[in-house]
Amino acid sequence: MALHEFANRNWLQEENLGRMIALHVGPQYAQDRGKFREELQRHERKIAKAVDLFSRIKNTEQAEEVMIVLFASRQLKQAYPNEEVAEQQLYDYVLDWKKSWRTEEKARAVASTIRNLVLLGWMRLRFSELLAEPA
Repeated sequence: MALHEFANRNWLQEENLGRMIALHVGPQYAQDRGKFREELQRHERKIAKAVDLFSRIKNTEQAEEVMIVLFASRQLKQAYPNEEVAEQQLYDYVLDWKKSWRTEEKARAVASTIRNLVLLGWMRLRFSELLAEPA
């Protein structure tokens, strides 16, 4: 929804990079930014956090892992609202859902994504000592 709004205001420009799409700030954003100064300041921490996360993502595969893990975390927390979800529970949920990810390399990537998102404050999960350690 936000991307649609930004595109309609000509704040974003897309550039095809093979299978990926790069988003760049359009010239209209600089002209309109002053109109939204207060709102931008109010959300400055959230914006900085999102920029930090997206700057860490190296490719579309890693972006998919991040989005799947975040989505799965929300699904588990909705399914068990009175329980503290554990890292291992999320890990098992993701690998049960995404059966094609049951390779050693992908399992390590999922574990690493879970641990990193917890450390970066994107999710709150109970620590699981047995979670596959990131490579």
